Amino acid sequence: MLLSKQLPRTDSWYSQTHTTLLLTLAMQSLAACGDKQQAPSAVTIPAMTETSAPRHTEAFPPAKELLGANPPPIADYSRTHVYVDLVKQARRFGSTSSPWDEKAMVGDDGWPVGDFGIFLMSDQRGVSGIAGTYTVTFDGQATVAPVASRAQVLHQRYDPSAKRTRLELVLPAEADQLALSFTQTGPGIKNLQVIRPGYDASNPPLFTRAFIDHVQRFGTLRFMDWLRTNNNPVTSWATRTDPQRMRYNSSKGVPWEHIVALANQTGQHVWINIPVAATDDYVRQLAQLLKSTLNANSRIYVEYSNEVWNGQFKQYGSNKALAVEEVKADPDSPLAYDGSQDPNQWAYRRIAKRGKEISDMFRRVFGDSEMMSRIRPVFATQVVNSYASGLGLNFIAAVYGPPARYFYAMAGAPYFNLGKQQREEGLSTDQVLQAMEQSVTDLPRINEFEKNQALASWYGLPWLAYEGGADTFGPGSHDAKMNANLDPRMQDLCRRYLSTWYQSGGQLFMWFNAGAGNWSTQYGAWELTTDLAITDTPKIRCMDQTLAGPTPSFEGHNKAPGSFEAYAFAGNFPPYSEQSKNQVRHLAPGRSIDYLVQATQAGTYQLLLSTAAASSGNRIDLHVNNQRVANAIELSADGWSKTIDQKPIPIRLHHGFNTLRVTTRSSNGGYDLQRLTLSPQSITAPQTH
Repeated sequence: MLLSKQLPRTDSWYSQTHTTLLLTLAMQSLAACGDKQQAPSAVTIPAMTETSAPRHTEAFPPAKELLGANPPPIADYSRTHVYVDLVKQARRFGSTSSPWDEKAMVGDDGWPVGDFGIFLMSDQRGVSGIAGTYTVTFDGQATVAPVASRAQVLHQRYDPSAKRTRLELVLPAEADQLALSFTQTGPGIKNLQVIRPGYDASNPPLFTRAFIDHVQRFGTLRFMDWLRTNNNPVTSWATRTDPQRMRYNSSKGVPWEHIVALANQTGQHVWINIPVAATDDYVRQLAQLLKSTLNANSRIYVEYSNEVWNGQFKQYGSNKALAVEEVKADPDSPLAYDGSQDPNQWAYRRIAKRGKEISDMFRRVFGDSEMMSRIRPVFATQVVNSYASGLGLNFIAAVYGPPARYFYAMAGAPYFNLGKQQREEGLSTDQVLQAMEQSVTDLPRINEFEKNQALASWYGLPWLAYEGGADTFGPGSHDAKMNANLDPRMQDLCRRYLSTWYQSGGQLFMWFNAGAGNWSTQYGAWELTTDLAITDTPKIRCMDQTLAGPTPSFEGHNKAPGSFEAYAFAGNFPPYSEQSKNQVRHLAPGRSIDYLVQATQAGTYQLLLSTAAASSGNRIDLHVNNQRVANAIELSADGWSKTIDQKPIPIRLHHGFNTLRVTTRSSNGGYDLQRLTLSPQSITAPQTH
């Protein structure tokens, strides 16, 4: 029996090893600033004097708009039955004896020349909707026979006037796969269709009812896998997938027209991924296609490729090569605007630069009024290292101006998993769930929620999740992992996971994956169910409860009004280490530190800084959400043993999360920032205590 295997999805474990490169970049940057001991979180981000109105601070949108999903790829092994016509999900045409070998000769139109075989589906044993009578039709004549398949061919007949053959194919309930051979084809056959049971073969719909029923619960769908974004070879519009082609299980992905057709049928918003090497003409033609064919109520989230930071995908190398090529061709390239000679920095900057260029092209097609409302370009980056995000957004701010003009949002992929036990053998179901519970508890720290939210808030951007979900990928304790995904406790774990995301300021979350999958392999239980007909799984219940509301609320640990320790800077959690305390105690001139502050309501607050210093002459600058609110403030001093409450500074905070930045302007022996207090409309004279 032929076995199918899904490609592994390894982003979550890969991110741990890839962080090494990012930390190296961070330390190189710090060394250039002359302070090798300073931790990456204190890297100075360029300050701007103006910014677009923030999008992240208003009240949460309805729950329906906060949760979307990634459909799985189109493949013969997929248990998410998308297309009514099996040919659209089939592998490349093969030989008559081994249809899965993909060795058949094809003509310019993509149809086989002469006899051939076709491998239509695999890994389907026990899946609903497989058993029944399929209708096979094609132009021409041939002898059709099943190959390594428990199928029976019935009632084959040829219509000479239409020059078309029709037959029925009966598949029993225990069938696992379906492959066919076509012999005695003469010059070849064309326009082959294999229609699933229960559909009118003379006028079949494009998508199955089961698929539509499953995905329409979500307000937004991200089509990264449908488009085969990872390792995608497409460059020009002419080489994209033609909707007239017969099959879409290929490295080029589905036609854009099918994404439009789905969204027009369901009324959903779409999140699309542009191939890494797509030309400007490709982007323009895509934008024009979407404008002319997609229903006007569908929002379009636009992302440049997928995880271009991720070295396991070809787009990582392609982007880096394009960045190096650009700087070599033009030493004055914006990628090296600050004199950087580091190809890794050029590569991270190019991700943002290309995203900005794509945004500009969509703006020219759709117009200014549609940007950031209907058209929503997304800057996606690695969630476990906010330094990488800063490389891109800080570059845009320094070279082109406020990132909010070019990007609607920033996004990452905050998965939860088993941590150090991810590949451990011998775990019980309880132990798997306990490990995943701990992962959710650690989620804000491991995934740098505060640092990411602070960066997004600084630039006035919402923070989204382009992917996320339960990661059980890898060998080790497989049965326990599968059982954990089916355990009723997974529902509450999933709910707590999503609540943690929303409470931390995250907005639209794109679950990876929607649909059904085979969880009996080492490649993870990413999907919501094992069968689209099984609709009462823990993860589906979690999705439906989240979508039904209530709308979540923010839960930051630095609040306004309120008071908090100076050590509670973005990404630092108690108990505070001495290293993290030193980031505050030794904030050298030119260095900054960020605080993520949740304002319970918008308004003007008085900020009181409590400090100690040996002598006067220490001056600081203060910014809130990328706007300077105080310049070169001299801190009063009365010796290291005396804490001084400085003169309150009025600042304007938005409802929700705000980024407050303290920067040392000049130092005279240094100062110790101890506490920050925010009071609505109150002014207090400096006091010694």
